[in-house]
Amino acid sequence: MSLFDIPLAVRVANSRDYGLVARLCKRAVGPGDYVLDILKQVIADKGLFLACSNDEVIGMVNFEECIDGSGWLGMARTDPDWRRRGVALFLQQQVAVHARKRGASHLRLWVFSKNKPSLLAAKKGGFRAVCEASHFSRSVRGKRSSPQITAFPLISGESVKSLLRSPYLSKMNGYFAYKWHFVKASEELLDELARKGELRTDRESSFIFTKPEMSYGDPYSAFVLLRGSTEPTLRQVKQVGQSYGRLFLGGYLPYDPHLISIAQKTGFKRDSWGKHCIVFEKKI
Repeated sequence: MSLFDIPLAVRVANSRDYGLVARLCKRAVGPGDYVLDILKQVIADKGLFLACSNDEVIGMVNFEECIDGSGWLGMARTDPDWRRRGVALFLQQQVAVHARKRGASHLRLWVFSKNKPSLLAAKKGGFRAVCEASHFSRSVRGKRSSPQITAFPLISGESVKSLLRSPYLSKMNGYFAYKWHFVKASEELLDELARKGELRTDRESSFIFTKPEMSYGDPYSAFVLLRGSTEPTLRQVKQVGQSYGRLFLGGYLPYDPHLISIAQKTGFKRDSWGKHCIVFEKKI
């Protein structure tokens, strides 16, 4: 049966849908699906799109706006009984309409490299692969203090241009992950992060370090390497994290065996769910 033979409807989830969405997550992923831990907040944020057949919730995808004005798709789930029938493609198309109305010109998402059905759905939906990455994390603990590496509120145009030539960004085709969303690096975006105090630099290293936020019950900051040797720069990231006291750090590095080895030697764990992420983009 093709997509066009199925009478599907789309709507944004509300609080009354919690049980139906929880059931979908358990059927699609299992009782350990991480989405279940944050589902109430995800629904409250009003970006969770549901695909429905009559009164049955058969698929979902979450839409979020990124700092660069693009749209991000995540938490895609399809009921096992409805797979390979175009549900994911239907949701992609519906969210694209919504994203255009919000002013977005691009949609992005990432897929685990071994998830063949999702890779196929992304390609069928007109998405193209733009970069590959691995996610690393670690917890740190220290005394609250002023970090030794400065957060510059303003940097020169030439400094920004040099960061755009970063070997890390080159390996990622000019993309990086700001928090949980992959975005395209630009002078305007780096200027904005500098004004936010999240771009840190000294003579040897430059990296993005987001301000701590609560995530899964712990204070969390994300990092992005921009300039400098990998091991000492990761140690700088750790030191900045320790200056906040107790903190959980997470960040994506280019999918590169050498960088992966260095990160692991520096005490960062390569997360099983993000061992090899393929980032896709679609112009809408």
